[in-house]
Amino acid sequence: MALIENAKGRRPDQPPSGYTRLFGIEALGNLLSRVQGAVISAGNELETLIWERVTQIEDLDVFVATTIHQRTPGMFVARKQQVKKSKSINSRYEPDFVGFDLEHRICYVVEVKDGDQFDTKKAGSEYVTLHNFTNDISHALPFSTRIFICSFNATTKGEVLRGLKGRFAIGEVLTGREFCELFQIDYDEIRRSRDRDQERNLEFFVRELLRIEPLRSLIRRRLKADTEAPEETPPPALDVAPR
Repeated sequence: MALIENAKGRRPDQPPSGYTRLFGIEALGNLLSRVQGAVISAGNELETLIWERVTQIEDLDVFVATTIHQRTPGMFVARKQQVKKSKSINSRYEPDFVGFDLEHRICYVVEVKDGDQFDTKKAGSEYVTLHNFTNDISHALPFSTRIFICSFNATTKGEVLRGLKGRFAIGEVLTGREFCELFQIDYDEIRRSRDRDQERNLEFFVRELLRIEPLRSLIRRRLKADTEAPEETPPPALDVAPR
């Protein structure tokens, strides 16, 4: 998981964040901006974790010119940066991953999202990107194509569809586990590698909160009030004996 301590948050020369306006404490606003930055960077981190585990295509143009004509088993994967630089695949649309199943002659075009909730406009944009990309490359590759959008942390296709506001068909969405099965990598191992950073993030967040004087004083007062609060006296039992 992305680390909050590595996120930059708001620069000193920028105007106060919405978090600062919400709570009225600049240091707290800056800390929450760092949290938001870490959440955003988690998507990039996820792409890197996936890329490190797939069977990578080193040079996409060389692959298209030579290897693509073989019937080698497995899933061979190119990432967005390679698609952008490719001279063999011409499209202004750049999906996160393009996987080639040489044995079955299928090209998988996939967007992977760390989150699972999208507004209607964003969902529509993702749909257009995937379909337009496949239209652009169809003449250059002797493959059938399939598009998918994956919500990596969703556990069911229904969750993915709801998050995408129904813009995609059920045959065009994947959970994280389904994506990993398709690309032949270990979903649980990726989840474990991300979960290891959760405790570190929690420790950092609490430590930084307690460094903010107004919050530290408020927390102390709240803890003291809770400790000194008298225990509630239970109400007297009702006399319900029959008369």
